Amino acid sequence: MDNLIAVLKGTSSPGLYTLETPISTDELVTLSQKHGARLFSLNGAGISNKAEFLHAIATALSFPDYFGQNWDALEDCLTDLDWLEGDRLVLLYDQPDRFAQADSSEWLVALDILRSTVDYWLTNDRAFSVFFKGSNTNLVGLESL
Repeated sequence: MDNLIAVLKGTSSPGLYTLETPISTDELVTLSQKHGARLFSLNGAGISNKAEFLHAIATALSFPDYFGQNWDALEDCLTDLDWLEGDRLVLLYDQPDRFAQADSSEWLVALDILRSTVDYWLTNDRAFSVFFKGSNTNLVGLESL
């Protein structure tokens, strides 16, 4: 739990993490608010392909109407985010397995874009992290919280 709080507080590096701490989404929302982070939730139960993922992330992060529903537009919006307030943003991706298993090549593209988003904001004075919750998928190279 200490590592989770450190990411939310900004005392630990933002990144892509597997969330193994037994915590409900509501508790995570409260904890995020307490420590000054903005949490956005993405329910992966209804996501099994690129189009569903793009629609869900656009909805979760309130993308502008001009969002083009493609990978380049996703990267553009994720490296803009001017419409969102806060210096520490967290995307909670609950149940990513469906997408990862149904369309593994597109899933890898999504992961790559999320990784590059984290890196982009590290150099631009804003923290962006992704927490993957409820995943049985092997998310290689991700630390656990």
